[in-house]
Amino acid sequence: MVKKYLFALCVLALSVFFMFCRGVICAEEIESPISLGMLEEKISSFKPNPKYKDDKAGLVTLQEALAAVKEGNHGIGACLVREKTGEVVQRGHNRVYKPYYRSDLHAEMDTLTGYEQRVKAQSPKMEGLVLYTSLEPCPMCLARIINSGVKKVYYLAPDPERGMVHLFKNLPPAWQEVAKGRSYGPAQCSPEMKDLANEVFQYSLKVSDKKPKNKKCNY
Repeated sequence: MVKKYLFALCVLALSVFFMFCRGVICAEEIESPISLGMLEEKISSFKPNPKYKDDKAGLVTLQEALAAVKEGNHGIGACLVREKTGEVVQRGHNRVYKPYYRSDLHAEMDTLTGYEQRVKAQSPKMEGLVLYTSLEPCPMCLARIINSGVKKVYYLAPDPERGMVHLFKNLPPAWQEVAKGRSYGPAQCSPEMKDLANEVFQYSLKVSDKKPKNKKCNY
């Protein structure tokens, strides 16, 4: 009788154990945390869709966003493109945390700064150039973009919490006046590219060793 009781108890314990393991495995399968390798594979194998005119430039921003993540920065990339030819004249990405802290080097500003330092013009020289970025510009970046003279800015993924383009009407009237007639908005890119841009950014937030004090603006 005792042996039967112990046998039944062991069977019950094993059943509970296997159910628990199965639950853990299922939970892991449901969460399916993406890895840096998976992101790299997605970006390297991505083929621009000719149906979407901004896919080629968008892919450059994704490549730059990935480079930012590998360096230990937030996953946002950008580039300046000559509209008539599609030539990429400047690339850049977020460099806020590495190699050392630079509060000004968001992806868009890194790109604009690189171009301005290379051209060394006496006045804004952005005629015919389009700025692409993987994530909707934050308030600080949008102010810099307006001041730079870029007339067209397109982003892959929207940023409902921190993005400033969709809140353009909240800018001071003077800034709105300077930007009058310019085009700032979502890129005409494939849905897969939009999702991938968001994935890279969200991944970088999760693995970042240095969390910003104010997550709403310092990225």
